[in-house]
Amino acid sequence: MSMRRYFFITLLMALPIFIYGFEPIPTQRLLLSYLENDVDLQKLTLSAQKAALSLDYTKVDEGFDITLASGTVTLTSDEGSAKIKASPSVKVSLPQASNLSVKAGASLVSSEAASSAQDVSLSASLDLISTNGLSRKISLLKAERAYKEALRKLQNQSLEAEKAFYTEYKALLSSIKQIIKAEQSLYSDSIDFDSVKAQGYSSSSSTYRLAEMKVLSDKHTVESNLRSLIHDYVVFYKKCGYDISLEANQDYLELIPNDIESPQAVDVLAFDKNSYAKIEEAKWTNEINSLERKADSTFSLAANAGYTYQNSVTDSDTLDAGLSFDLAGLSLGAGLSFPVGNEASASSSPALTLSASLSPSSFKKNSIQKKQANLSEEAELLDIQSANSSYETYIVSAIQNLEGLNWEKNTINENYAMYSKLAEELESWYKMGIVTQSEYLSAKANAAMYKVEILINMLDFIIYNDEVKGNFIFENQEV
Repeated sequence: MSMRRYFFITLLMALPIFIYGFEPIPTQRLLLSYLENDVDLQKLTLSAQKAALSLDYTKVDEGFDITLASGTVTLTSDEGSAKIKASPSVKVSLPQASNLSVKAGASLVSSEAASSAQDVSLSASLDLISTNGLSRKISLLKAERAYKEALRKLQNQSLEAEKAFYTEYKALLSSIKQIIKAEQSLYSDSIDFDSVKAQGYSSSSSTYRLAEMKVLSDKHTVESNLRSLIHDYVVFYKKCGYDISLEANQDYLELIPNDIESPQAVDVLAFDKNSYAKIEEAKWTNEINSLERKADSTFSLAANAGYTYQNSVTDSDTLDAGLSFDLAGLSLGAGLSFPVGNEASASSSPALTLSASLSPSSFKKNSIQKKQANLSEEAELLDIQSANSSYETYIVSAIQNLEGLNWEKNTINENYAMYSKLAEELESWYKMGIVTQSEYLSAKANAAMYKVEILINMLDFIIYNDEVKGNFIFENQEV
């Protein structure tokens, strides 16, 4: 069954369905109802939807951005004249273009008498050498990964829920097998009892009474097993959202499903080795951590340039440029403003700004962090190696399990064919009076038991397929 059908099933159940008496429900409908009632599936569906929203949020945060600001607005009154001061600005950022940002701003003063503008500026800045772009890439990769993992958890839970469904169904069929075995004992002991009676033993003799007690005990076992089966069936159907009522003398053969098809076993070798969940997880961890170690660089270089109208520092328009440099615990900055325009006089000189800071302990810390990073990478490579070993072991185990299932399938089918043929022969002989009813019913019970074992084997194949799929990664899923 495709995973898509699981993801789009209705998560909220309607009113319970009541069935009085018993009408077999198609197995696939039971399965879908079982999944609809799985609370873990419902929760994981919501978690996947939340992860999708988080991914959208991260994409917005990492994309084009514009910020409009009024700055601090001051309103004053002097001798009845109102004056307004403000410092509006606008900033446009494009993180993916080397962290490019362009900003314009000014200091405005407006009164009834006049209006003026000062420190009107237009500037641009970008990273020449920086890991900010890589850090943003890591944030986006982690958000995408969180969404993929949410989908994988949903997929795995749907597989686990399906396995649980068929495991419970298998337990019900095993209970039917126990009833058949109890009936076989009943038929065998009935044959023995008939033999005792035919030999002329008195009903008061110990031989007669012992044979009779065995038959009565067998009937009690059959009735007890049937009651347990009815209880388990009612509970199972309730888990699937159906309320059913079964009679105490319910024919258990009617409870055997007839719509389960023999599944094709998945080929574990057809899956890409790199899609093995443990390998994929170990490689992803190493890749993202390697990017984070690379992003944890101690060196960066950034530049900025701009134009300022009526710079309050030089009392003229200025062309501005600057550089900032960071290396481990050392930070340096330099800026230069060149006076231009009509206000610039011969005596006007450029304004130079410098800054520096030093943290000696940072050098030692960076050295320790590099050693820690190297050790972490070695551990991650060991995890990849361990995952590869786990894959090789799992492949051998899966192949052996499949060979066992195929052997069981062939053996059970052979036995079923043999006992079915025998039951047909004994039926005609019973009608002819050649064999007793107990002998005929015993052969018929044997055939029924192997028919149930065929169904159990089919369920084992379905469970095997789910287990194999659960160990590999499937992409391109939506919620």
